[in-house]
Amino acid sequence: MNNPAKSQIPLLPDLRHPIPPAPVHPLAALATIVLDNVFGVIELVDPFTIILTSVSVGVLGAVTTMFVQRYLAKDSWGASVAKGLVMGIIAGVPFQVTGTAVGIPLLAWAGLHEWVRLPASKATPGQVPPSEDEILDAEVREVK
Repeated sequence: MNNPAKSQIPLLPDLRHPIPPAPVHPLAALATIVLDNVFGVIELVDPFTIILTSVSVGVLGAVTTMFVQRYLAKDSWGASVAKGLVMGIIAGVPFQVTGTAVGIPLLAWAGLHEWVRLPASKATPGQVPPSEDEILDAEVREVK
């Protein structure tokens, strides 16, 4: 049986992303920024605990990023652990600037990937796009 309701629903055109996806999930980048700002509070309260804080923030950043990449971004365990270690090291550097300087561009990259979309090309999958010479020849013929 044919269902007329299904055939009347217009299909949305496929959209292309001109910007590749960010290497880490936006939540992992946000967690790195938040954990990086822990150092501002610790430096005011007790600057002698900076080593303990640096290690704990690094481990917390690595574990957070690893689980976000594994369960939200659907990466493999190997890729999740690697990205977790990198983001954990970045978050664990005992300066308040490092994680923010890395996290904000990653967040912007992920946002641009989701917001900027181009319509799908009109060429059929088997069709070869015209070359530049063919386009120029067609424009010259159009002008004459």
